[in-house]
Amino acid sequence: MKISIINIIGIISLVLLQYSCEQNDVMDYAEDGKVYFYERTVLNTVESRVSEKNFSFALQNSSLMTDTFLIKVRLMGNVADYDRSFKAKVLPETSTAIAGTHYELLDGVMEANSYISYLPVVLFRTGDTQEEAVTIHLELTDEGDLGKGYVDDLNFKLTWGDILLQPDNWPNYFFGVYSTNKYRFAIDVLGITNWPQAARVTTGPEEGVYTISQVQGFAITLNEAYEKYREENGPIYVYDEAETLEEIYYGSR
Repeated sequence: MKISIINIIGIISLVLLQYSCEQNDVMDYAEDGKVYFYERTVLNTVESRVSEKNFSFALQNSSLMTDTFLIKVRLMGNVADYDRSFKAKVLPETSTAIAGTHYELLDGVMEANSYISYLPVVLFRTGDTQEEAVTIHLELTDEGDLGKGYVDDLNFKLTWGDILLQPDNWPNYFFGVYSTNKYRFAIDVLGITNWPQAARVTTGPEEGVYTISQVQGFAITLNEAYEKYREENGPIYVYDEAETLEEIYYGSR
């Protein structure tokens, strides 16, 4: 009987301790507020974390010399009736971009009564990025009004250049392996630069989002267009300088 009573007391103590910890966590978040990167993709109702993105000036008007890239962040805790700042730092060991030359990192602002905001990074179009893209690795810090949130969502990698870079939604399953030559040909034929796919269950058509059947149709269109192009202009290779040259093809072989 004594053992049973001791066990019961132990269980109750553990429950109370867990509850106390949870309440403390909630109070901490509510009092201080924290933020974390919240870039996500949703495919067939499954949400996946996005921890890196690419941006290409080559897809923009040639007169555009700067652009501001916005990285989505989310609030952990309660909203406030006033604006709050949050900050990030660049990790130099794993970054190739130079501050002031390639980019300017700005502070973020979580506006009053909001739980979604964006970290702005001003990107500069420079001559050297016509040859090679540059990268920054970002990490949220505790230096602003809002501190660091979930550990798994504190870092983000951003790559950009004045060259074609793989889009966020290259459909590998339908288009096959990515290469710059395949991407350039797809843009020329379809006039599309990105291929986000719709979920299996949707509320209706959404501009700029494609169903599986549409992406399959794009692959067929591209292969047919390439056959005509090849007859008139000769082959396009997946990689121009590969030891074994392989012609482009959209799909799996």
